[in-house]
Amino acid sequence: MSHPYDVLVIGGGVSGMMAAITAAENGAEVVILEGNDRVGKKILSTGNGRCNFTNEQLGVENYYDADPAFVKPVLDQFSNRDLINWLQSIGVDSKVQSGRVYPANEQATAILDILRLQMNRRFVRAETFKKVRSIRKNDGLFEVSSVNGEFAAKKVVLACGSKAAPHTGSDGSGYLLAEKLGMKVKKPLPALTNLRLNAPYSQEWDGVRVDGTITILVDGREVASDTGQLQLTDYGVSGIPTFQVSRYAIRALDEGKEVQAILSFLPGMDEEQAFDCLMARYERVKEYLARDFFIGLLPKKLAAVLIKQAGFRHSKPIRYIGEDGVRKLAKLMSGMKTDVRGHGNFKQAQVCSGGVLTSELVPGTLESRKNPGLYLAGELIDVDGMCGGYNLQWAFSSGAAAGKAAAGR
Repeated sequence: MSHPYDVLVIGGGVSGMMAAITAAENGAEVVILEGNDRVGKKILSTGNGRCNFTNEQLGVENYYDADPAFVKPVLDQFSNRDLINWLQSIGVDSKVQSGRVYPANEQATAILDILRLQMNRRFVRAETFKKVRSIRKNDGLFEVSSVNGEFAAKKVVLACGSKAAPHTGSDGSGYLLAEKLGMKVKKPLPALTNLRLNAPYSQEWDGVRVDGTITILVDGREVASDTGQLQLTDYGVSGIPTFQVSRYAIRALDEGKEVQAILSFLPGMDEEQAFDCLMARYERVKEYLARDFFIGLLPKKLAAVLIKQAGFRHSKPIRYIGEDGVRKLAKLMSGMKTDVRGHGNFKQAQVCSGGVLTSELVPGTLESRKNPGLYLAGELIDVDGMCGGYNLQWAFSSGAAAGKAAAGR
């Protein structure tokens, strides 16, 4: 058993490193236990390697089903502006693209390198290959057992991630540690991932990227909708709008509910507006063949699917479909409805929904109500955000809050 550290952080991801740096800045002697061969492995894949670490527009509304009274105090302590300014003060400038904030060089390694540098400057010790097996409290100290050593600490920050991207070391072990300590955990499920549709024509539209809207119905009721570039695949649909609504579809499927997706390829138009748009086009191009009707409006592969689903022959002149045929196409373009039959797995998910219930933690400090001196941070908590830098912001903010509280008591 090592000498007792002031703060022991379990997990060397962004939230763990931030907790360690913040605790050390507040005078604590800190050690990080990381199961991988190095810290920060997961951050290198964020934002397709560009690391979208926050967003200019930040608020509790960017976090799904989150209790504002829990999320807001954490974000207020270390906001998006605080994060941007802090990174700049230690050497990492940023750039903004459509509200999303990246390192100026658009390299995730910049964030990882600067966090490692700050750990070194603050004398944070990083112990790798130390996957934690158990935590228990004895005579006022936490005794932490790992596969390669025993450690003791006055305070512990549990920040070992979710089950998303398991190849980076996020294997869900943190949930088990939390449950063993008496904390309640909402079932973790993949989030920010693709959806698999019961669409026999998906093979025909594979590879198409198109602006559109995806709407999720659960037992016939609309629960989520988002607009942007849809990526149509041989299994269904992907892309950022799909990611944004996926957590609602996935949780509903897990609960045995009926889930449907409605895809609209004329964003902002209802069926009647779509009909007016297509009718005007019809009057201009009556002599075209059906397969040429959507030239300049839709990708060719998607146009072929719509024409086929409407029951028309591609080689037939469009004038023969008449007003009723145009209405069929308008209905399809403004709302192709299909059942959702599945979704991306943990390996394909960017984050998870679910985790340790926020009611188990003290707002602001993130201290366990049942285990004084134990703090949680990052994805382990039941807080998941939209695409756009919100989940990394939560990692930084919650890590800073937990690290400060652990050092300050």
